Amino acid sequence: MSYIDPDQLHGALDGMIAFIGNNADALTAKGLNPTTVTTGLTTIRDDLGGKKSIRDQKKTDLKVAQQVFADSASANYTAFSNAVDTVSGALDKTSPAGQQVLDFRKHLNATPQHHSPAPPTPPVT
Repeated sequence: MSYIDPDQLHGALDGMIAFIGNNADALTAKGLNPTTVTTGLTTIRDDLGGKKSIRDQKKTDLKVAQQVFADSASANYTAFSNAVDTVSGALDKTSPAGQQVLDFRKHLNATPQHHSPAPPTPPVT
């Protein structure tokens, strides 16, 4: 079975339900009960929609958690950098051990960046 995009399926279900409602008379004339079909499709759509809401909330939660994590890194970088300077200075910054300590900061390729937290966005329904 190939991959089915759940967001596209959710939209297709909405479209199909509307189509059946708009063409109920013609479907009934052909011997199909539109209410039965619509009920089944609505059950599928609502199940998928519930899971979509959970997914969307988790995406929002992850975005907020990532920002908090990045803010923590920015807030704590200076203290880390000061500790690197202190330890490397105690070992003589030009010595192999001092250079090894300085490499901890160098390998970060970091300059402190201050991130302003983005306001959480409500989940898309």
